[in-house]
Amino acid sequence: MKSKILKVLSIITVVPFIIQIIISQRKKSNLRKKVLADGTNDYIRTAQNIANSISKSKALYKELIVKVHPDRFTHDKKEEATELAARITKAKRNYDALTLLKKDVEDFLNVVNS
Repeated sequence: MKSKILKVLSIITVVPFIIQIIISQRKKSNLRKKVLADGTNDYIRTAQNIANSISKSKALYKELIVKVHPDRFTHDKKEEATELAARITKAKRNYDALTLLKKDVEDFLNVVNS
């Protein structure tokens, strides 16, 4: 009698954990499908970009936007700075895009300073 009760209790306590694991795996699978829905096959790189975008994009955005703010430049370079600032703002939450724009900002500043 005691062994039957213990078996039933162990089944009752284990089944919810198994269900929770299955649900978690399905959520991860669905997330992976959503991430790769844009046609990218590099899940790891996409996941890294998402993580970096969450943690690092705000600081990089601020750094870049301060450097190219249109009010810092004279009339002849103001239009180019405005266009660059718009591109930075568009990529505000995409770390990979911001790192690519960082080179454009450096090139722009080198041209202005020379």
